[in-house]
Amino acid sequence: MGKHDHSFGCGCDCGCDRRDFLAAMSAALGGLTFTAVAPRAAGAAPPPAAKQNATVLGVLVGPAGAETGPYVATLRQGAEKLGLKLVLDPKPVAEADQAKALAGQIEAARPDGLMLVALDKESLPRADLLLAVAEKLRGPMVPVVLVLADAEIPADAYRRPGLYTLRAPEELPEVEFGLRMINVRKLLNQCTVLGFDNRPPSEATLPFFGIKLRMIPFDRYAEEFAAVPIDDDARELIARFTAGATEQRGITDESLENAARAHFALRKILAEEQADGMTMNCLRRGWLKPCMSFATHNSQLIPAACEMDVPALCTMLVGRFLIGRPGFMHNMAVETERNHYYASHCTCPTKMSGPEGDDLPYLLRRFAHTNEGSCAIQVFWKEGEPATLVRAYPGGPARMDVYAGKVFASHPMPPAGGCTTNVEVELTDRADAMMAVGHHNVLFCGDYARQFRQFAQLYRLDLAPTGYEGPWPL
Repeated sequence: MGKHDHSFGCGCDCGCDRRDFLAAMSAALGGLTFTAVAPRAAGAAPPPAAKQNATVLGVLVGPAGAETGPYVATLRQGAEKLGLKLVLDPKPVAEADQAKALAGQIEAARPDGLMLVALDKESLPRADLLLAVAEKLRGPMVPVVLVLADAEIPADAYRRPGLYTLRAPEELPEVEFGLRMINVRKLLNQCTVLGFDNRPPSEATLPFFGIKLRMIPFDRYAEEFAAVPIDDDARELIARFTAGATEQRGITDESLENAARAHFALRKILAEEQADGMTMNCLRRGWLKPCMSFATHNSQLIPAACEMDVPALCTMLVGRFLIGRPGFMHNMAVETERNHYYASHCTCPTKMSGPEGDDLPYLLRRFAHTNEGSCAIQVFWKEGEPATLVRAYPGGPARMDVYAGKVFASHPMPPAGGCTTNVEVELTDRADAMMAVGHHNVLFCGDYARQFRQFAQLYRLDLAPTGYEGPWPL
């Protein structure tokens, strides 16, 4: 997936020609080697094991006897807040021999990341030596957060791929974000996601992200769906769906019961597989479509992506760990008269600010493109809210597209027969909305374009040109 994806299939079950999109997606996954795995035993299983956080090496480089207390305190506070293991000697590396010895230790131990503080200009040769070692190890990547404590150090020389460079180490949020970015990839490498499709059970590891993709036969989901009883738990879930809705349009008891069956079936399989997220070949599945369940799981920061879109699922996982917010995977369209971008789909989460945030207003309505009457959700975004569009591609080389914008409107009736939730976005970092590319981009609520771009730079992801002529990163 080294090139931009220019397929613009509608993404809904409308009978349109999707061969170009499916061919591109098959090519993207074609480089993966799947190995057969036996299905897990039936029955309840614990949720995914707790993830192991990153081990970060903190290094202070400067003159012997230099005051390091403020930097040590800031680094330790940031690591403690995120639950990371920080290995830090409060004494600065003052001599070239010390730097060479430490470089050998870094090469042998290969920490998950390096937090490097350059205390003055004279320390730069020693800092550069350690940076060179990290560069050498970028196969098993060692990302570096570089703190320039001396205002005389030329920062521009260190604004390059593989580095997150800070000027104000006393500002905890900046240091904490650097540590968080190191931790994101550590967490991604421990994730397992499920793909529901008509193929035998198998497993592969995605390039760069290290996420395990485990294929689950769709028939297993269908069997679990059929076995779900409409009991007190199902009725409680249905009551939650309906109590928060401002309106119901054409929704029957049968459609709500099937939405509950889908949710409990998927929740059971996720638990049995100890998985962190899922995607499904869900088009033309009739009552088995999981729209309400996917929206609910996404609100709980358990990423769920439609149509077996693995890159969109990876994007949602990055958003979960990087900014703690769910994403809205969508079909895109562009209106050239207003120069606006449209994001539409049927699985938008209501808690776009995170699980602890408020629900956005929503109504329940029939799935937009079939006649069986299955239940979908229409969510209304707040006009004027900042928004961020992202799509990550786990191929080789790994890529990320990032766009900044703000919500112009959230339409009560989808324009031109689009999917239920339809958000009109004004892009703020592109002169032309047609510069946005990709199918199934992911829309996040909030101004996070700078954070995603910094993540891309730290990990040397091929970042889409912004078309923006102002200072970078935005």
